[in-house]
Amino acid sequence: MINNKSVVCIITARGGSKEVPGKNIKLIQGKPLIAWTILAAKKSKYIDRVVVTTDSEEIIKVSKEFGADVPFKRPDNISGDKAKQEDAIFHAMEFFEKQDGIKYDYIVILTPTHPLRDEIEIDLVIEALANDPKAKAYVTMMEAKANPLHCNTIPENKSLAGFLSEDVKLKNRQELPTYYQPSGSTSVIEWDCFAKNGSIFTDDSYAYLTDSISGHDINSVIDFKVAEVLMKEKFHTL
Repeated sequence: MINNKSVVCIITARGGSKEVPGKNIKLIQGKPLIAWTILAAKKSKYIDRVVVTTDSEEIIKVSKEFGADVPFKRPDNISGDKAKQEDAIFHAMEFFEKQDGIKYDYIVILTPTHPLRDEIEIDLVIEALANDPKAKAYVTMMEAKANPLHCNTIPENKSLAGFLSEDVKLKNRQELPTYYQPSGSTSVIEWDCFAKNGSIFTDDSYAYLTDSISGHDINSVIDFKVAEVLMKEKFHTL
């Protein structure tokens, strides 16, 4: 709880993963991937309840072992490859209201594929929202990995004619504007705002700037290997 506002954390973790089978429970630095997110959420000063929504019995078992609440199994119709994270959050919200008779003030949305995001970031984003009267949500953003001004489509003949504009070709990277992308690591939104808009991106959402380490998202074998190195450095005392 913060400023007398209740806080629920929803960790969204599908069982399916084509590129890395069993990704969310694959061991990394001695723990299942999802465990790092659960433990970070449980260390938060403000989160009242840590809930995992998943369609996988294995993820349910692991999540409970590391202290998360798994009060339901996510239905198959919102768990496939094309399922949206928003659908899983709506389902969890509906469960809390109907089964528990609870509406929380804030929802913290975390994905299990960001093991380098820690409780410090989570709490800072919660504080940002709680202390900003004009905001309904805060979303972590990081500098874009590739400046979109350096990106374009390539025709069938592979010609690079016109790939970069003349203005961009004449400037060093440092002279170009800085672009940002969602890091995906931490989002905090008012319950009623999400219920109304169905998205963390609204006219009342604001950016919390984080770095590419906290924003490192695991989707491939290479991502796993990079995360192993980064985690050895960040959590060397564990």
